[in-house]
Amino acid sequence: MKLGKIIHLGIVVEDLEKAVKIYEETLGIGPWEIQDAREFFAQMRVNGGHGLEIRTAMFHGDGYEIELITPTGEGVYADWLREKGPGLHHVKFDTADSYQTITGEAEKISGRPPYLNVEWPDGRPLVAYADLLKEAGLLIEVSGGEEA
Repeated sequence: MKLGKIIHLGIVVEDLEKAVKIYEETLGIGPWEIQDAREFFAQMRVNGGHGLEIRTAMFHGDGYEIELITPTGEGVYADWLREKGPGLHHVKFDTADSYQTITGEAEKISGRPPYLNVEWPDGRPLVAYADLLKEAGLLIEVSGGEEA
C-alpha cells in the first residue's frame, strides 16, 4: 500500500451549522455545500444494515476537500461522537492502489474489517474506512468505484 498526499479530511461535529459558521467567518474557509445525506444512503448497505443518518457540509479546496459530518440518528458517527467527541474522523489520500488493496492491507495489519463499509444496493463497494485506529491512529477513506 502506497499513499500520496492528503486529498480529503472528514471531521465529525455536533452542530453542522455552527461548525460551518466558524470555518467561514473565523477561519476563512468556504463556501460549503450542505446536504442531508439520509436519502442518498437510504438504499445503501452499511455495515450489514441499511442507510446512514447524517448531514454533511463539503468544502472543495485547491486539490483537497474538507467534509463536516453530523449524525442525525444512530450509527457509526453517533457512536464516534459519544465515544471520542467531535474532531478528525477519517483521511483520504491520493493513491493508485485499489479499494481491495488498501482495505486488505489494513485488515492484515489490524485484524479488523473496515470501520465503515458502504456498498451500492447490488453489493459493489462505494466507500470504506480502512481501520488502523489502534495501530496508527487513522481511519483511511477508500472509494470503491463508479456510481451504479
